[in-house]
Amino acid sequence: MRVFVSCCLLLACVFGPAGASAQWSLVQGAVQEPSGCIRLTNTSQNQRGGAWHDCRLNLEADFDLEFTVNFGTTDADGADGIVFVLQPFGVGNNVIGSTGGSIGYENGPFNPSLAVEMDTWQNADVGDPWFDHIALTSDGSIFHNVEGPVQAHSMLSNIENGQDFPFRVVWESSTQTLEVYFDGDLRLTHTGNVVATFFGGDPLVHWGFVASTGGAVGNQQRFCLVGADYTTHPESVTAGPEGPWEVCLGDELVLTAEPLPPATSAVWADNGEAQLAVTQAGTYELIGTDNQGCPASGAVDVTDAPGPELELLVDPNLVVCGGTEAELAASAAPGATVAWDGVEGLTAVTTEPGIHEVVASIEGCQTALQVDVLFQAIPEVSFALQGEPVVGPLEVCSGEPLTLQALATEGGSPAWEVGNSPFLNVTSSGDYIASASINGCESEPQSIAVNVLPLPQGQLEATPPSLCWEGVGSVALDLEEDAFLDNWSLPAGTFNLDLAGPGTYTASLVGENGCENALSLNYPMLPPIATGLLDPDPLCENSATVLSITQPMDHISWNVGGTDNELYVVSSMGGGPFVATVTLGACTETDTAHVTWWPTPFVGSHPDSVVRCELEGPHEFIWPTQTSPAVGSWVWSVNGEPATAGYDAFAEGDYEVEVRDNATGCNATHNMNLEVWPSLTAAATPDDNLICMGDSTLARVEVFSIGGSDVDEIPFSVVWDTEGLSGMTTPVAGGEHFVTVTNACGSHVALAEVEEEYCGCHIWVPTAFTPDRDGVNEGFRIVSTCDWAEFSFKIFNRWGQQVWS
Repeated sequence: MRVFVSCCLLLACVFGPAGASAQWSLVQGAVQEPSGCIRLTNTSQNQRGGAWHDCRLNLEADFDLEFTVNFGTTDADGADGIVFVLQPFGVGNNVIGSTGGSIGYENGPFNPSLAVEMDTWQNADVGDPWFDHIALTSDGSIFHNVEGPVQAHSMLSNIENGQDFPFRVVWESSTQTLEVYFDGDLRLTHTGNVVATFFGGDPLVHWGFVASTGGAVGNQQRFCLVGADYTTHPESVTAGPEGPWEVCLGDELVLTAEPLPPATSAVWADNGEAQLAVTQAGTYELIGTDNQGCPASGAVDVTDAPGPELELLVDPNLVVCGGTEAELAASAAPGATVAWDGVEGLTAVTTEPGIHEVVASIEGCQTALQVDVLFQAIPEVSFALQGEPVVGPLEVCSGEPLTLQALATEGGSPAWEVGNSPFLNVTSSGDYIASASINGCESEPQSIAVNVLPLPQGQLEATPPSLCWEGVGSVALDLEEDAFLDNWSLPAGTFNLDLAGPGTYTASLVGENGCENALSLNYPMLPPIATGLLDPDPLCENSATVLSITQPMDHISWNVGGTDNELYVVSSMGGGPFVATVTLGACTETDTAHVTWWPTPFVGSHPDSVVRCELEGPHEFIWPTQTSPAVGSWVWSVNGEPATAGYDAFAEGDYEVEVRDNATGCNATHNMNLEVWPSLTAAATPDDNLICMGDSTLARVEVFSIGGSDVDEIPFSVVWDTEGLSGMTTPVAGGEHFVTVTNACGSHVALAEVEEEYCGCHIWVPTAFTPDRDGVNEGFRIVSTCDWAEFSFKIFNRWGQQVWS
């Protein structure tokens, strides 16, 4: 096969009675494993191995052989298979055939033989199918010349998967049928005279397995014997005494197993013992072994013999009550002879007590039965109280013990009608009946009357029903008719029933009928009411506490006012006492608590916020004198640092002032915020210190904090003394310009100074000219120290008219 399935399942080999003592003869590479299983081949090439059981099979008897077979785990390269072989005695049990496709069977001394071939390799030259197959073959041939081939497993085409498969071979000699099962399914059947056809009439054959591998990788192939039901020596055990064997009806026949040569031992199959008690007809199997441990078998047939069918018509333990004569009777089969105490007859009358035997016989079968006769006197019943005989009627006070005993003569067993005992505890009035019996003989019932007298009664009452803690009450007795007080028993410390304390009160009473009774009352005192009120731990005066009644109460009242179970307490209420009056049921009590207040300091009057200018001094903390002394010492701190002698605050920030009693932890705190404002200085700086006459430049004002604070933390103003100037940056002309910077912490004046110079061209223009040709002021000339970039000249007359350009 070409589909590979790997599975490993190991089953222990289980041997039947034959396999337990007999052994296997191993051939070639076969090895017996510690489990008892036989490994025929290893996982290597050209291996072969065989195993032959030392005990032969006798085919004149049935056999049923059960095994598991394992063909290894390799499919594609695995080979070659296992063959189960039956071969005649004359060949021996130390033989095997060739390796490879011969599977250890072909080319061996197996002619004649009959074999079950389980082939896991397809050899096309011998007509093998493609699947792993099983076939019946003979005489050393692997050509499947008897039955098959068919697929070995009804569902699986490949059996080389490491699984232990059940393999079973069954032979039924009466029908000459051989059946082969694989994994529980019938795969092959052959019917025919196997002994004559294959073994020349010799029924004794060796049985075992051979296997091989060839040129392929090979498989580890193995088998385990699970069970073997077969015999080597049929009809070699019998029974004594010598047969034929008959058993009388109702009787038993004891048979002893006896071996016949070559068997050397014999037992019964039913019980595994040498003797068997047979009570009915049937076939009984025997098994045994020879001196080699090989099995022998046999059977005996037991038939029924007619019996006398004797039956008693009286009780086998016959008791005659109050009489002296007994009639004996029996029945038997027709034709049977019956005799009582040796006197023939089905019935007999006797006056003798003891054992009487009746014997019946017919055709050699005899049965005897016995009757034990007893003449029993009838017992009589009487009564006793504390060992003394009594007759009724009896009187007893209620509650007093009264145990009556019933007595009987003749050794009888007395018993009361109620209770089934000779003793009876009586608690109520009535007629009580008892009887006695012995050996089934009953007495006449007898009765005795008992009158139970009532006890004197009364009623003890206490007022109130329960005493409050350390309180008193009253106890009273109310007597019923015909009851009288004899005496009182009072608890210790109580002398007056109207001032009754806790304890047990007992009144002893006597009735007119003479009966006595005691009435008791346990007068309880309730424990103090548990309020759960406790003194709290000492508290600081600036705190508060709650006093609590923790247990349920019917009513609560506090001496400082309030009816709740909790009281809110502050130091102004003082240390107490705080008294709770509580009511529970009929009891009212008080419980008290005190509160200890520790002095709480004060920090004094400090502002919540302070502003300091940078040029001003620090804010100074001054500690006030405390009105109360500390339990320990008053310890001052600022922001967690000791400051007992006072504290100066310079830096801006939050300040927590605390004064604390270092013994109690009582403290007071104050939080203050210190804000530091900037003290300003300023600088006014022109972009140019020297400008041309008539020009301007920018003057820039810079404002600084003397202490490095943010100048914008608070508003400030900028004012110039030169008219028209404003802001932090402004155009200025030549000259001195003063600027004043002011905030809440003061002012500062800064100077911006700018110098001027002439920076333009000089032009000379005549004021008049006279072009009259007199040689004086004839021309008009404009002179400049600068080069003209552009020049224009126009002349107008007195009337404003342009006359030249």
